[in-house]
Amino acid sequence: MKTRKGFTLIELLLVVLILAVLASIVVPRITASTADAKTSKCNANWANLTEALELYAVKNDGAYPASQALFNSNILNSLTYFPHGAPVCPYGTTYTYVSTAGQETVVQHSH
Repeated sequence: MKTRKGFTLIELLLVVLILAVLASIVVPRITASTADAKTSKCNANWANLTEALELYAVKNDGAYPASQALFNSNILNSLTYFPHGAPVCPYGTTYTYVSTAGQETVVQHSH
């Protein structure tokens, strides 16, 4: 009686095929989860920046920073509002401060 000491080519191809099918199921779910996480992080950063902006206005008798540079120095890079460092957009874009007289003051981001 002859004993087998290995796998046949068919058995190896079947294992590779099963692994490929499993990978094709798992990979799209991982990439979708990553995109959802980035969006959630960006939205949380935006909410934190908006809250810091409102706190700044309360502390300064309703006055908001007059420019992007003042927003950056007084809020974004301030240890008072962000002791662990300024929020960074996970998409690699920057948060832009827009202030126009008579309009709402907002922090914008795009990705």
